[in-house]
Amino acid sequence: VQERMLHIVARYQPGVYQRFETRRKLDPAFAHAYLRYASRLLSRPTLDARTRLLVMTGQFTMNRRHARLRETLVAAIAQKINLREVLEVIFQCAIYGGESITDEPLEIFTEELAKARLLDTISAQGMQPGASAVPRDPAEERTRWHAEDAADPRADQLTAKYGWHGVSMALILRPRHTLNNAEFLGGLDEGFTQAFYDMGYGDMYGRLVLDHKTRLLCMVGNTLAIGEIVQCGHHMRTAIQQGASPREVLEVLLQSVLVVGH
Repeated sequence: VQERMLHIVARYQPGVYQRFETRRKLDPAFAHAYLRYASRLLSRPTLDARTRLLVMTGQFTMNRRHARLRETLVAAIAQKINLREVLEVIFQCAIYGGESITDEPLEIFTEELAKARLLDTISAQGMQPGASAVPRDPAEERTRWHAEDAADPRADQLTAKYGWHGVSMALILRPRHTLNNAEFLGGLDEGFTQAFYDMGYGDMYGRLVLDHKTRLLCMVGNTLAIGEIVQCGHHMRTAIQQGASPREVLEVLLQSVLVVGH
């Protein structure tokens, strides 16, 4: 039974063998309790291994737990997870953690991919400025705006003023909120508003390396990891709007106790 539990956890955190031995020598009961707990949570079927590893990548990045992040990257490589997606999760942590949050994680990512002789392949897939992994079309995106937003004259005014790349993506992801928010921010400082929508929604969320559902599940984990409960709630709702089931959102929260506690 113990070996089976270790095998389950090692799929996500390969350092569990050494940690379990250290803990077992000090206190077998504690070692067993947490191994059993982790194996139960990580063997639940609601999330696949890809989603679990991507969520963990974001949370360990946000929490600056770099040794555990390295283990997660090793596990992702071993399970042949799309490493461009893993890298994208690290990039997206800059939204709520600031760009400096990515410094050490990107070094670790580079080191582990170099060890696996995958660095050149992933580097060759890097995106050029202004590009997105999936072609974007303003007319098509408009069909995905909420009907109330599409009928509001401010939508055309704001896309003309700040550009469709950022504002359109914001309207897709934050319906019945973006127009009021953009108007409010613009009233404070139009230059910042331009930069905000270009960066957050155009340059980052508009990259489309990750599908919206997966990226938003990771954002639920990221915001929970830093105690940003208001934004965590927003991302839960938006994840469901973008195709996640309530059970999948809940599973991200339940898995998170292994990273951030209860």
